[in-house]
Amino acid sequence: MNASAGASPYSTGGGGTVFEHHFGAVLLSYLLTGAPVPGLGDHVTPVEVRFQARAVAAVDDYLVTGLTDRGTPHRMSIAVRRRPKLTPGDLLSVELMKSFLLTLQQRWALLAAGRWQLALAVAAPYPRAASLQALTTAAVAAGSPSVFHSRVAEPGRLNKSDRDTLANLKGLVAAAVSSGGPDAGCTPDTLTWRLLAHLSVLDLRLEGVRPLDRTAAVERLLPMATRVEAADGDALFSRLREFASDCAPAGATVTRESLLRALRGLSFVPDKATPPPPKPPRPRRGRAAGRSLPHPLWSRPNRLRPGACQPRLHGDTLLVVDGHTLHAFDATSGEPLWGPKPMGHNNQPPVDGTTVFTSGMGNTLRPRNIRSGTETGPRVNRCAAAQAVCDRGTLYVPDLQGSLHAYDTDSGRHLWNWRPEPTAPGFLEAPCVVDDSVFVAWTESGSSQPWALQALHADTGYPRWPEPLRLPSPEHWMVSDDKLFAITSGVGTGAPWLAMHDVYSGTLLWQKQLSDRVVGKPMASEKSLHLAHSDGHVSSFDALTGENRWTVKVAKSLRTHPVATGEQVLITSWDPGRLFALDNTQGTIAWQGRPRRAASLMTPAYLTDSSAWAVSRAGVLQGWSLDTRRRLPGECEDLPWNPADQGIPQVWDGVLYVVTGNGNLQAIRLDDTV
Repeated sequence: MNASAGASPYSTGGGGTVFEHHFGAVLLSYLLTGAPVPGLGDHVTPVEVRFQARAVAAVDDYLVTGLTDRGTPHRMSIAVRRRPKLTPGDLLSVELMKSFLLTLQQRWALLAAGRWQLALAVAAPYPRAASLQALTTAAVAAGSPSVFHSRVAEPGRLNKSDRDTLANLKGLVAAAVSSGGPDAGCTPDTLTWRLLAHLSVLDLRLEGVRPLDRTAAVERLLPMATRVEAADGDALFSRLREFASDCAPAGATVTRESLLRALRGLSFVPDKATPPPPKPPRPRRGRAAGRSLPHPLWSRPNRLRPGACQPRLHGDTLLVVDGHTLHAFDATSGEPLWGPKPMGHNNQPPVDGTTVFTSGMGNTLRPRNIRSGTETGPRVNRCAAAQAVCDRGTLYVPDLQGSLHAYDTDSGRHLWNWRPEPTAPGFLEAPCVVDDSVFVAWTESGSSQPWALQALHADTGYPRWPEPLRLPSPEHWMVSDDKLFAITSGVGTGAPWLAMHDVYSGTLLWQKQLSDRVVGKPMASEKSLHLAHSDGHVSSFDALTGENRWTVKVAKSLRTHPVATGEQVLITSWDPGRLFALDNTQGTIAWQGRPRRAASLMTPAYLTDSSAWAVSRAGVLQGWSLDTRRRLPGECEDLPWNPADQGIPQVWDGVLYVVTGNGNLQAIRLDDTV
């Protein structure tokens, strides 16, 4: 549980503390069990409940956040009122409506895309609940304010109670606007429809003789108890209610993990999950169920042209960029799924779930079903299609004038756009999305430090930093946890600089000058940062202070990045071609593989459960046992390719997918998973 900075003083807002805390316990029961929250969506798993959330939402009693299967965030702002009057003459109702209107204005793009919801929680019996629910259903079905108001005006469409409730709502909306509520440039009729079309009415039975919603919450909690008895579920709900009463005044944010920590030690909550059964002993030295490793799964020769890019795996589909065409293959069998599709750029297309966004002629993006290749939705026109990325249900793509746009991938709705100031000639690279931030890099003409970077809120596009980060041209930059690392070209002496910045403010925390150029990508963990250098050195820095933990020379030349495994750091070398295992604490060489003639290694170490693999410039795939530290007997040859043109092949779930220089597509298993 974390206290929210800037949270409002605790207020029930007319809901009543007993009722509000009971409802808080119900929300926590959904969070604890992962059950869908009514109004948030049956396809959404709750991950966070925020109490008194005025710091982030105008409707401030509760803010519930959930995720879909592909990680798209959905949120619901909930106002808790025991039995609100909802009439223009009631001041409390006017204040409630002003908070709804402000949320409608601030979050309209997300509301329209179905990623933000409004809810009113009331205590049953509430006379207007049935009428409100009937009106919300009619507003959703109508799809627009004009259709809605024409339908409800038809004789016999609404009963007297529904008509009275609608008239009161229209008057309440007008009164809220008159007293300072935002109208978003809309008429009261349009605002009324917007509210009803995105409002869920939660008619709750939490008190009295038959508290059905409390009983349902107790039933949800029963599997969490160590003894399957009704008393355990009831006791757990009572503890959740006490916890909710503590959270509300603090304006706390609660996740499932923080909730489990708060409940730890109670007799009806298990301290630890049941440990998984032990795995059977693994075959040693690369033997798997009587077959040697590496084990070719399938090969598809003559499917691609020489020089095609290395494949990317998305679910059960392999996508391969071959010049200005895109191919799709079934990852299990290697069979082609659809014929090559022309593309306007030869970039790796972004993918979201079952949709791949391919670039088209005339700077367009075309959404296609990844298994069939057919177009599935509206195109995005006049955009920098080669710089588009997808993340958790959102497509981020710059336009041709240097503004970044965000779209909902399901509906195609435009969510927000952002443009750097002063106007930039264009973005240097595709945006980078990490958690709830979008990092955007661009050039600034006429500046002594022409490279700029800004962090944006993924939901709104608002800048996180007061000023963009301005540095010389970067060689590498990456985000890890709450740290941003940048390696910039040297000035004067030519030696590069390593700097760490705070992700939330962009503030420079420390910087160090490096001895030589960095190759591959930096490897960051919570406490350290490992770098490989072209002159054969590997160095490690303390991520918090920038102190050099160790530097060791392992080879004459390195071309790949280090890889961490347990207490060791693995690095493959070009000259001589061998695998080194370094102690993560001291940097000393724990062990090293024997070099082989013409075995200059072109790939970083590919890790499986008990082995490491790499491919040499001669196209030979070879492995080492991490248990015995010896070379594995099996090899796979005839895998040469050009890393500069084709990229580096990758391993997913123990399978290496590779396109050779002559255009053969192959899948090779590196572990003994059946």
